[in-house]
Amino acid sequence: MKDARLIRRLRRGDADALHQIYHRYKDDLLTVAMAISGDPHTAEDCVHDVFVHFAANPADLRATRNLRGYLIRSVANRVKNWLQRERSRPQSPNDEHGGCSQCDNPARTLVVAERSAQVFEALAKLPTEQREVIALHLQGQMRFREIATQLNLSINTVQSRYRYGIEKLRALL
Repeated sequence: MKDARLIRRLRRGDADALHQIYHRYKDDLLTVAMAISGDPHTAEDCVHDVFVHFAANPADLRATRNLRGYLIRSVANRVKNWLQRERSRPQSPNDEHGGCSQCDNPARTLVVAERSAQVFEALAKLPTEQREVIALHLQGQMRFREIATQLNLSINTVQSRYRYGIEKLRALL
């Protein structure tokens, strides 16, 4: 079913439309949220917050052409807001990363978990602006021009943030 039809159904109060949108895009949204936040629990909370908001206020869903891009942007904004709130709070020593608990091979699970932890730790060391552009481009599969439009930045700024972020990741990994 086309996104435009799902949006119309959602605005008319069809709960199944929200369910279909959620299942269509949840993996992409979780990947982007995880890349920006570095925390699987925060990523899940932010994705669910976005969908709870749209369930309560379907008229706020303003996507016209690109529902996936709109949802990714909504989740990225939610994560950025969370990061800003967390920076203003005193730090707690509870920093756990989840593993790949659904993998069949325990050795592979350990390797995947360790490598994922390394990547997410390296991403966490990047400035939020660079991490966001990298996540939107790689995980969100958005083009630089689309990211520039969504973030209200020039395409040169977006490309520079991406390039500098990737260079820092290479150095860290």
